Amino acid sequence: MNNITLGWIIDKNQDQTFKDYVKACVEQIKTFLQKEFSQFNWECSLIQRKDFPHEADPLQLLEFGANLKLEYNFDFCLVITDLPLRSRLNQSISCVPSVVLETAVISTSRIEENFGQDPKKIVQTITNLILYNLIYLWGGDALASEKLKKDLNSIQNNFCSPLEKAQILEYLQKIADPRLEETDQGSRLASFLFYAKVILKEFPLLLRDIFLFRSWLLFLGLGKVTVATAISIIFLFLSAEAWEMGAALQTPWINVVILGVIGLATVSLYFGQNLHRVAKFSKMKEQAVRSKVILFGTLLASMLIFWLGLLLISWSIISLLPAKVLLGWAGLKGKLPSFHFAKIMATFGVLASALGGNLEDTKTIKAVLFYSEEV
Repeated sequence: MNNITLGWIIDKNQDQTFKDYVKACVEQIKTFLQKEFSQFNWECSLIQRKDFPHEADPLQLLEFGANLKLEYNFDFCLVITDLPLRSRLNQSISCVPSVVLETAVISTSRIEENFGQDPKKIVQTITNLILYNLIYLWGGDALASEKLKKDLNSIQNNFCSPLEKAQILEYLQKIADPRLEETDQGSRLASFLFYAKVILKEFPLLLRDIFLFRSWLLFLGLGKVTVATAISIIFLFLSAEAWEMGAALQTPWINVVILGVIGLATVSLYFGQNLHRVAKFSKMKEQAVRSKVILFGTLLASMLIFWLGLLLISWSIISLLPAKVLLGWAGLKGKLPSFHFAKIMATFGVLASALGGNLEDTKTIKAVLFYSEEV
């Protein structure tokens, strides 16, 4: 029977009442999961850290938990605090799950405010909130949202349907398999081969996690990217030189060049924002590689979707502008190749977005990439 380990991280300096609540939740969760998913041996490890961040910023707590997940070889990590978490919209939230980091941050502040005199209800509500986060970490974000809309307290009684349970089981089985670094073959692989092996081994699972992220929403949360892209597109449309360049780039290889540009823009943003340092560990670990591949894949998918959006916008604008004027700027005769010029404009827009992304505050882009939801 394969093991799945849940790591629970709390502040060593917390009062004993809080620790008792968490310990009671650990026992309830372990009993519940052992009953629901008896195919696995569930291990729960409670870690009390003196270096626990005294911050209400979920991003810092997520990164803290993700690093400890690698250090202690946890499959998933839960960081629990009594501080009210601060959302990106300056509101108070109860939890932030991150599929990318396989970590969730849970705050008990609101729960203690509502049930301050009833320890049983506090433990029960924290337990339900943790189960809600686990659903998210296991890829059931739509399921989790529906559970919350109905009633958080009904999660244990109606955890998932047979179909949903089968999907979760398939996911957990891959997680429970021995890590690559735990095998004789994996321990001897060079870095590049280690990455390649992980990607080949978990390709369908990695793709699922990338597209569960809702990649099409990424750039909507980045103001500087949007501004840089909009200014660049406007400048290009009003510049005769841009149209001349577009006319000169009419080559059968243009689509390959565009894909290369999108790839380079993704690489620029990935390394420019130091995302390669996320889940950094002294030794090669499959979990760290998974997080980095999902991060890069999410950025690449977002760039492609963003390019398609810019393509449609550019094509629409070109269709509305006088064709004779545009032909004159481009130095062409005959019919204007609108779709070709739309591709060129969209590609320059993607390059501008990469520049704008590197001007973006690191915390902002990390929050957009790491947060699966703010609840």
